[in-house]
Order: sequence, then C-alpha cells, then structure tokens
Amino acid sequence: MELDFDYNAWTIKTNYSNYESTDNTRVKCRLYFRQRTFAEAVVDCGALSKDAGTCIKENYHLTEEVVDDETADNNLRFIGADPNNYVWFNNELWRIIGVMNNIDDGNGNKETRLKIIRDEPIGEYTRDSSDTNTNGGNGVNEWSKSDIQLLLNDYYFNQKKDQICYQGENNQTIPCDFSSIGLTTEAKTMLDQALWNLGSNPLEPNYREISPFLFYTFERSNNSSKICSPASACNDTIERTVTWIGKIGLMYPSDYGYATSGGTTTDRTTCLNTYCHNWPSFYDCYNNNWLDRKDKNQWTMTANARGDSAFQAFSTANVGGITYNNADNAFLILPALYLKSDIKITSGIGSKDNPFKLTL
Repeated sequence: MELDFDYNAWTIKTNYSNYESTDNTRVKCRLYFRQRTFAEAVVDCGALSKDAGTCIKENYHLTEEVVDDETADNNLRFIGADPNNYVWFNNELWRIIGVMNNIDDGNGNKETRLKIIRDEPIGEYTRDSSDTNTNGGNGVNEWSKSDIQLLLNDYYFNQKKDQICYQGENNQTIPCDFSSIGLTTEAKTMLDQALWNLGSNPLEPNYREISPFLFYTFERSNNSSKICSPASACNDTIERTVTWIGKIGLMYPSDYGYATSGGTTTDRTTCLNTYCHNWPSFYDCYNNNWLDRKDKNQWTMTANARGDSAFQAFSTANVGGITYNNADNAFLILPALYLKSDIKITSGIGSKDNPFKLTL
C-alpha cells in the first residue's frame, strides 16, 4: 500500500494496487505524523509557489533561529551564533539577514522582501576618501557620493575588471578586479532597487551611546550626518541626504544588533537595550551574533553625525560591537541587497553545506 500526501487539498491518498486480501477483511493502518522542521516547511511552501517571505512568516514558529524584532515594521530576523540562514546566490554563499517589511522600491510601492548579505567580504576598502584639503583627507560620509557606493553599484554590480579602488586617506588607491566575483546575469534578475535609509544620530557629542533599538530609529530619521564638530571634520560642500535609491548597500548597525540571540549571562533583551559600543563588556551579545566577524572590522551603511566618519561593526581580539571611525579607514566590505518580493525557496535546509536554493 502506498500513501501520498496532497499538500494542496491537505489529504492523504492511498494506492492498494499491490495489496490482495484473502479473506475480504478490512485493512487497518496507523499513521504517525512528525512535525516538519522549519526548513522542510519553508521548502514545501515554496513548492506551492508561495514567495520566500510568506513561507518564513508562516513557519518561523518552528525554529528559535528566527524572531520578530518587535520594531514598528515587525521584521523577522535570523539570530544566534550560526543560524541556518545560508542561501545559494550568485553561485556562492550568502545569508538571510531577515524578512523585511515595508521596503519601498523607490517608487512608493512597499513590499515584504528578503534582505541578504554576502557570506564572505569582497575585500577591504575605505568607505570614502578625499584629498587632504577636504575633511583632512578623511573622506566624506554621504553614502550616495561615496567611493564604496560607486564600487558596489558599478564595479562590483557590473563585474568590472582593471579598476582603481580607494584604500586609505588622501585618496590612496589600489587596483581592484571584480570580473570573477561580481554579480552574474542570473543574480541581477533576482534583486531590485530599494529605498535605503540614511538617517544619522543626533547625539553630539555622545556619538557612541546608541542601542540597536535607537539605531533602527535613527536610521529611518531625517537626522543629518553633518553636525560638523569639530569643524575641521567636515569642511566639504556635499549635501547630506536621508534616503538613497539603489541596489547594493551594506548592513545597518541595527542589522548587526538584531542578529544577536544573547545567552545565559546576558539575554537578548538586555543586549538590545545596551549601547552597542559597550557590547565588549557583554560576551553573549557579540559572541552569539552571526554578523560579528570575530576577526576584523566591517563597514555599515550608516554615517556618523560627524561629516567625515561612519559606523562600523568592530571585532578585535574576539571582542565585538559598534563604534564609528573616519571614512578613509579600510575595513571589510560585505555587500547587502534586497531580493525581489516573489523570490521562492525550493530546496535546501539553510545550512552551509546545504543552503536554501532560490528561484523566481
């Protein structure tokens, strides 16, 4: 006897073609149901042509690795030291930051979309650099005009080779080549532009006293990233903006903060209410955080209120958190982007060895 489960009708079909009764008695059978894992449920849902965001929303209660971030947008975040959030994208491993709600496509249309980040950095580059007469050579922190924005949305996006990239103050450069690691044609069909928030912090001079909750608020604010204290830090004439429409960015400081699960010594709630620059005092906050590199610093999307600096996720001697630094510093660059809203997950379990497979 064969059994087949029909997911559309939510019924079990039987096939008796191979069974012969010798005494015309009824056949009795017992069915035992095993609760599906989160990964199985998401893949089954994708097989029914549901988008990945919907599938994760419907099934995240099956895992402790996905939680509601309890912001006004109620995004779902993958949390912990090493959650099963790996996806195969651009013929390489990326990871799902979360299911992000109310993502504007730049035309006022808001959707739920997966936000993903490359598993490995594409190199170490400055966020921005400038000549010595502009902001002391430390660069300008306006994302839309920055060197790294051009690198990601032109050189990297278009697989350009034989380029010149910035790696230090006073416009120091190095050769760079993205012909083998840039986005493939297939990968480009899976992503779309989005409106990225560029709000900064208004807490002069307490630039570092920001929790993940506050970062999320500031990132979506109209706060300028050019307070100009000291004045020598921002003598540039570039106008600061609070939004940018584009395809490739970086993670936000809040993305880093919300990725923690906390631990037995310091729980997640305490971590989220603690200033991120104080996290080195709370081992559980950064250690149980998959976005912490555990080795080197990485740039984030958000500028600091000083005109020549921006925020970075730091990890030195296995101590992590968020602080700010001059934009001319060369830190790790991990591209982040929003997938199209109709992307589906059709196979895999989300592990590094068996990542989720994406289809349109």
